[in-house]
Amino acid sequence: MELGLRRAQILFGVVVYLAAAGCTALPEKFKRIDGRAFNQSQLLNDQTICRAEIKNNLSTANQTTAWGGPTEDAITVYTGCMARHGYRAAE
Repeated sequence: MELGLRRAQILFGVVVYLAAAGCTALPEKFKRIDGRAFNQSQLLNDQTICRAEIKNNLSTANQTTAWGGPTEDAITVYTGCMARHGYRAAE
């Protein structure tokens, strides 16, 4: 009985982990790396460019998880692109 309970706990942990991984989203709030204020329309333009970079640099299968959230690779491409445009994710 104890072994069955342990397996159930492990399975539950895996399910929770996978669900949480699928819930990760692309960062939405940013700060300028140099600390200056930024133009909101320029930020939106840069975000559009960086979302397109995900599509151009990753296979379709590697862009989103089974739950519809972005993969870690997609987040890395996006945040790297935003950094090249002078932004970092705000906490």
